[in-house]
Amino acid sequence: GAAGAPTVGDALSFAQPIGFGLGYLLLEDLMRQRPQAALPVSAIKLCVVATASFLFFELSPFILHGESVFPPRIPDFAPILNSPSALGGVLYTGLITTALALWVESIAFKRVPATDASIILTTEPLFAAAAGAVTLGETFVTSDYVGASLIIGACILAVLIEDEASDESCDPYDDSGCVPPRTWPEGFE
Repeated sequence: GAAGAPTVGDALSFAQPIGFGLGYLLLEDLMRQRPQAALPVSAIKLCVVATASFLFFELSPFILHGESVFPPRIPDFAPILNSPSALGGVLYTGLITTALALWVESIAFKRVPATDASIILTTEPLFAAAAGAVTLGETFVTSDYVGASLIIGACILAVLIEDEASDESCDPYDDSGCVPPRTWPEGFE
């Protein structure tokens, strides 16, 4: 990383989109089979993240410094509980931007294919940067514009490749191998 030798963080950054993509494919399949499972699936995802976070909290002294992890530590929530702004921030982050977002994502996967959803979610950093520019006055440098261009270019390329693949798979004289054209979900026409 940062012009040095590759690190564990680099490997995690490379593996992260693969994990998300596979997760989206599994979520799409699950939501099509059991559309009523959006809330339980979201709850399970939140529990897994909470458990993993707590385990990392407990194991971080060993991972980062080689120290003993015994006795286990208990997080000190007093500073958060004593600060209305910190508590509000934690509740907003946990309930709105995490729990609600996962639930809405699960509902959306009933109607949107995983490949389309992945393309849409790829643009998330662009919307975050735009929101930062509008609300906080953030400015951009050349590398930000290059990154945004790469994201937009990747989205366009993914759509073009998908359209080309569906065109090539269609035999004008035989509909059996043809990928059906995209249609809007019921109720959105």
